[in-house]
Amino acid sequence: MADLQQIAKAAQEIIQICEQERTNKADKEKLLKLQGAILTHIESLTECEVCGSIADLVVTMTIEPVTAKLCKDCGISAIETGKIKKGTTRKQAARTVRKNAPTAKKKSPPQQASPKSTVELFAEVEKETSLKKTDIRRLHKLIQEIPSPMNLENTVLYVQHEAGLAKLRIEQDVLKTAVTLLMAA
Repeated sequence: MADLQQIAKAAQEIIQICEQERTNKADKEKLLKLQGAILTHIESLTECEVCGSIADLVVTMTIEPVTAKLCKDCGISAIETGKIKKGTTRKQAARTVRKNAPTAKKKSPPQQASPKSTVELFAEVEKETSLKKTDIRRLHKLIQEIPSPMNLENTVLYVQHEAGLAKLRIEQDVLKTAVTLLMAA
């Protein structure tokens, strides 16, 4: 029996079990077994490289320099025309769209800026807050590691918490000033 038919048969058995008025542990085990069978059959399905359809029987065919895995219909048409017209599959189409699409300019983090600007930034923060440069670097690193942009208040709270975990003893007002200056850069 073909893989698609096996999947349909297992799905019908799952539906029958689910429609029962009461289910028990044995039913759960049957469902898990059927799920495994469905996944096994799904993994054995392959995609036609011309039309993108999924079939359980795909033939690898070579005509001239082109080799492709073809379903029954595409294989017959390839033999008739003497050519394999490779189409783009969904994965390939998505990749080509991403390659050709214009990329948005990303903001470069302050660390990637010229070393002079980060040195100047750290010096400015040091003047304003009288913190050590090592503490300023650690705060700067904490701010850069934030996965998504936060507003200033949440960033201060986050950095305050992380600074506490890192055992940095910095007053809240000084921390807020430092974070404000580091985020402004």
